[in-house]
Order: sequence, then C-alpha cells, then structure tokens
Amino acid sequence: MSADQASPRKGTLPKLLPLETRTLVDQVVDAIVEATATGVFLPGDRVVEAEVARSLNVSRVPVREALRILESQGIVVNARYRGMRLMDVSIDRLEKILKVRTALETLAAQEVLAAREADPSILEPLEAVVRELHAAAERGDSYGVARLDTDFHRTLCRLSGNDVLLHMWEPLSRQLTIIFGLSTLQKDLRLIVEEHDELLDKLKAGDANGLIALMKVHILDYSRALDYEGLVKTRRSERDAKI
Repeated sequence: MSADQASPRKGTLPKLLPLETRTLVDQVVDAIVEATATGVFLPGDRVVEAEVARSLNVSRVPVREALRILESQGIVVNARYRGMRLMDVSIDRLEKILKVRTALETLAAQEVLAAREADPSILEPLEAVVRELHAAAERGDSYGVARLDTDFHRTLCRLSGNDVLLHMWEPLSRQLTIIFGLSTLQKDLRLIVEEHDELLDKLKAGDANGLIALMKVHILDYSRALDYEGLVKTRRSERDAKI
C-alpha cells in the first residue's frame, strides 16, 4: 500500500461517511407526535410501549428510546401508578407554555427586526415558510399546517442569531406542534395562515410596537380562545363510544 493510500494527503480531509437518513427512533418520535397532533392519540392517554411497537410494526427497542426522548421534552410523563401518559393540555399547563413562548419569541422578534435594518433579506426564510403554509392550507393538510406553524416560529428564533434563545425554545417545539395540531381541529386553516401573514407583514414594515403587540395576541389571545380540554373530552367520548 502506498503512502497516499495509507493516509490522506496533507491539506485534504479523509473521505467522510455520508450522513444517515432519519433513524428508526426519529421516525417513531415523529409518528407519536403526529398521532397526538391529529387526534389519533389524545393528551392524557396512556402510552403502552408494546402497543405502539405493534401498531408501528417495529420492535420495542426504538419505541423505548423514542419515549425517553419524548419524556425529556415533556411530551410524555411517567406518572407513578399511572404509567407513561401523553402530556395534558389543561389550562394551567397551556398558560405556562404560552408565557414562556411569549417571552422567548418576543425577544426573537425584536432581534430579527434589529438585524433586518442591516439586511432586509434576513426575512426570506420566513417568507418561504409562509408560502408553504398557504400551500398546506389550500390542500387541506392540517398536520402540515401545524408542522409549518412550528417551523415559522423556530425560524424566527433561529434568525435572531441568539443561540441561547433558540436552545431554550427548541425543547418546546414538539409540544407546540401538538398544540398547533389540536388548534387545526378547531380552527379554519386559512385563519391560522392569515395570522402568520400578519406577523410577516409587521416584520417587513419594521413595525416594532405593532409586531410585539401582535405577537402577544397571536400567542396568548388566539390560543386562550380555543377549548383544548373540551376538544379532548369530546374526542375521547366519541372514541370510547366506538369501542
């Protein structure tokens, strides 16, 4: 074997392995989040490892690891004597999430506005997400709207350039996707998209006061107007009646 074959030439990197696609654990995590966001599973439901594995046609190992991840992110809770259960959507729980969101995303919006003064093109990723939101709403893709809703707010936090803020926001992302998904079961998809149009318009206009006020309405008022507990109760009753 030549020296060139034995080691990479100076100034070059050895050939790197290609990036792997989403792991089976990632797919299980996403499947549980989607099922909860679309009402297949319901907040408060018990999550039985063996049943999830059987339903997804996988072994219990990736399901067990997926549940560990979801527990660390507040999606499932391992309650003593009650087993593993999906997060609840009680008024108290939602209020805590909404207040944290408001604080983080208001700061993100302010920092994006400041960055926009030097570079107006910073908003292009948000514009792209909004275009996808319109397309998802037009095809009636409720879960797509919920997922893109999360992506809009993640992108806002990312564009702030504040990595500490983003790292604090990210653990909430899957809980938000579930909450947004439950919202789509109660609310016209077009209205959800219009709210993001309005936020983007305020960002483009550089209207700091108007944006901050609208952020609070978007996160707090619109969410408080929906009856998550009532939705879950009705859906559980309908499901139990079919059993």
